Order: sequence, then structure tokens, then C-alpha cells
Amino acid sequence: MTYFYRRTRAASASPARPAARAQAALTHALEALGRPFIVADLETTGLSTASCEILEFAAVRVGDGGAVVNEYTQVVRTCGRVPSFISRLTGITQAEVDRDGIPVAQAFSSFLNFVEDLPVFFHNASFDRRFLTAAADQTGLPFPNATHCTLALARRAWPELPSHKLDILARHVGASQPTHRALADVRTTVAVALAASARLATA
Repeated sequence: MTYFYRRTRAASASPARPAARAQAALTHALEALGRPFIVADLETTGLSTASCEILEFAAVRVGDGGAVVNEYTQVVRTCGRVPSFISRLTGITQAEVDRDGIPVAQAFSSFLNFVEDLPVFFHNASFDRRFLTAAADQTGLPFPNATHCTLALARRAWPELPSHKLDILARHVGASQPTHRALADVRTTVAVALAASARLATA
């Protein structure tokens, strides 16, 4: 039997580390928003990378001054059929996948060409990163870009809000409502990111 011993830490050091990491992440995100960046979103067939697939990629390139420079969107031809509840949620039907979808390796490659080496922002980035990591493992195409989370930015910018879901943030900043189509949600997230950056710059 193996025993594991917990190393005793100084009482003052432990709480500071998560706070320091959060502050560093905020600083890096705000710096990234000060130069060209990407906002992206994925629609998937479910929550688990083990059993679900990427259904749609979307991304927007934002240039200096917060101007939208270009947009990218692509439906993926999934191996399995699109679950009915996902079609109801996103509006992406099996007919659309059959008509417009391309294999995930091709869609992921196009996505990577679009984002180039720019920092990429997602709303709830940990979810999208898990699926992009799975896609990278599946296709052999690396995703090395720095990623940032607009959900974390929004929580810092508007701590008074009861929720930081994208639809609530959209109403708060006067942006278009998200629809669970990836490009529409990205457009909303761009507005949230820029508003959060402006709010935090004056905090």
C-alpha cells in the first residue's frame, strides 16, 4: 500500500495563489483585447468529448479598435446523427449537416487557418477547449493558441449581476441575443468582451 503525505503550506501562501493566478489571467486577457484577437464558439452534439462531436465552428476576427474584420462559420458532417434535442436547441438539422457539413478534420483545419496565431476568446472557455483538444488529438492538428474566457471577464466586470449567462449579458450590454447558432453567439460574445474590457479599464 502506498501512502501519500500532504505537504504543509504556510497559511498566508495558499489563498494568495488562486487570486494571483486569476489576476494574471485577467491581465493577459485585457492585454489580448488591446490588439487583434479572435472570438470563437463551438456547437456540439452534447457535453461529453468521449461520446459527442463538434457540430459547428464559428469565429470572428476583431481588429484594432474593436472592429470586426472577418467571420468564419462551418457546419461539421458528424459521424453520428444530430440528436433531436440539439436540433431543437441550435436549429441545426440533420438535413443541413448532410447538405453543408464537411469532415471535422477539414473544418478544424479551416478554423485553424482562420484564427492563425491570434489569442482566442470563448464564453466558458474550458468547455470549448476540451472539444478543441479532442479534435486536435483526433486529427493530429495542434491548437496552440492562447485562450481566454469572456465568462471570467464578465464576472469581474459586473459582479452585481445574478448570472453571467450570455443571454443575460447580452441584455445588460445591449447586444444581440444569442441563438445557440455558433456565429450568432460569437457576435454577442464580441460585444460582451469589448464592453467588459471597457468596464474593467475604468475600474
